Amino acid sequence: MQDFLIALLIGFLLGWLLEWLIDWQYWRSTARALRQENEQLRRQLAGDAPNADPAQPAAEPPSPSPARIADKDA
Repeated sequence: MQDFLIALLIGFLLGWLLEWLIDWQYWRSTARALRQENEQLRRQLAGDAPNADPAQPAAEPPSPSPARIADKDA
């Protein structure tokens, strides 16, 4: 019984280590792609900022439709 428990523990540890390595490889490449996209979008926003009209007010979020307001009351 003791050999079984030791083998089970080693199996759990090796499985966890293998899963961690696979996840690390996958998420490292995914995080790199997201970082590059984020930097590109920041550069685009920084490039658009000087073109923005300071006298124009910021856009307000749309107000909820009357149907949605009525649904909340019901």
